[in-house]
Amino acid sequence: MKKEQSKKTVLSKEERQRIWQLLTPAQQAVLNEHVRYRQTSLFTNSNLLGESTDWEFVAYQLNENYDNVQGKQLFCDCGRRLKHQYMLQNQTSGKMLKLGISHFADHAQIPEPIMRQLQTQIHQLNFGLDETLRRYRRGVKLNPAVKAWLLAQDTHNYAPFTQEYVAVDLPLTVEDTYAIRNAFARFERQQLKAQQPVVKRTRRTKKVKQAENQAKVDLYLKAFDW
Repeated sequence: MKKEQSKKTVLSKEERQRIWQLLTPAQQAVLNEHVRYRQTSLFTNSNLLGESTDWEFVAYQLNENYDNVQGKQLFCDCGRRLKHQYMLQNQTSGKMLKLGISHFADHAQIPEPIMRQLQTQIHQLNFGLDETLRRYRRGVKLNPAVKAWLLAQDTHNYAPFTQEYVAVDLPLTVEDTYAIRNAFARFERQQLKAQQPVVKRTRRTKKVKQAENQAKVDLYLKAFDW
């Protein structure tokens, strides 16, 4: 079977908002929490800022009201309204900055190569969110049997938030979907094998084997009328 190809295309702002409104509150909450997790992990796990700057990543905040200007908002220190706010602290002076990713270089003097790397990886995170929304729009989700099986599995066997996505019927990535379907197929084969009755083989003596062999020879000779 040919695998489905995952195309990294970006949704427009209007498309993203339209699909977002189709999600249930529980689905929106899971996606927002996953965004927070991945954005925070990007800085804490890879240490992208490294030793080339005095600034240290402290926290990430997601503006859930970015598309609704009536709610509480997040801002850059320059006054610009933000959807993604990154908090940095100077390790020498202790000064705190609240920035959008595009202002790292302006306010914190982050070197250009690091900025490009940061922006590339953040774009990859956005691609992942858009893939989820596109697949949701197409109605992609696990069937009930696979869903029930997966929710009973050890969470450490799969990518973070896999079970949270499945629990609220959010689509997984193409790669994760194939991995889980294959794992479920192995589980089904094991279950089927376990249900098959065990046939106990009777141990044949040497005398019985000789008699069986002689019977085969006699049958063969008879067939040719020797």
